[in-house]
Amino acid sequence: MPHTWKQARDAYCYPVDLRKFTGASKYRGWFKENIKPGDRCRTMAFQDRFRKYGPDNLEAWGEVVFWKNYKRRAAANRITKKNVFAREISAIDLWSKCNDYIKNTDLESFRAFRELLFETPVVATAATFPAFICPEKFPMVDKQIARWAMKHGAEHSYPGGPALTCVPDLSSGEVLRESHWPFVESWIRWCRFTACKLEILTGETWRARDVEMAVYTAQTAQKKDDMQLNPLVSTW
Repeated sequence: MPHTWKQARDAYCYPVDLRKFTGASKYRGWFKENIKPGDRCRTMAFQDRFRKYGPDNLEAWGEVVFWKNYKRRAAANRITKKNVFAREISAIDLWSKCNDYIKNTDLESFRAFRELLFETPVVATAATFPAFICPEKFPMVDKQIARWAMKHGAEHSYPGGPALTCVPDLSSGEVLRESHWPFVESWIRWCRFTACKLEILTGETWRARDVEMAVYTAQTAQKKDDMQLNPLVSTW
């Protein structure tokens, strides 16, 4: 039933206090927001802020990198300093390369963008940016998403639509890498397809990012029995 998807989407919660970035004092006017309660509305406002300032301000990229990695606070500080502010990169180049990937949607374009930020072929944080710039077409993707897909992908494979394929069975110490690209591509296609179906079923606008928000909420809910996403296959 689509109501379970609406419930999960609207229950999305990812609170982040940007002021906790240990290098905040170096960047006047940045890392000032306490994104609480971290609900869908506040998160969308943060995405809007990035789209406004991202083309010209490297600090906006730093805020998103810190935001994405916030649950591992020490790592968030280290990753932000090392991969955004200690590298010779510009907001203009990052914006251009990310939009090249949004246009082409292939591994070669993603890698060209990712290499500006990360030397190792990791996916999750770099994939956050196309989801912020173009949430209509791009979801975020990370270990939590892969775990949900491993458990529930088969039951959410819909007639006439793309399946979640090559889902990696990640151990506690593993992360999504470019070697998992077939899954990443299938996840993007699946989110777009599911968003279209949810629009028909609910009469509301759904973006690929909204589908991912619902999945993330379902996967990370403390009481998972209360946040089950019912397969939509029986509704059409």
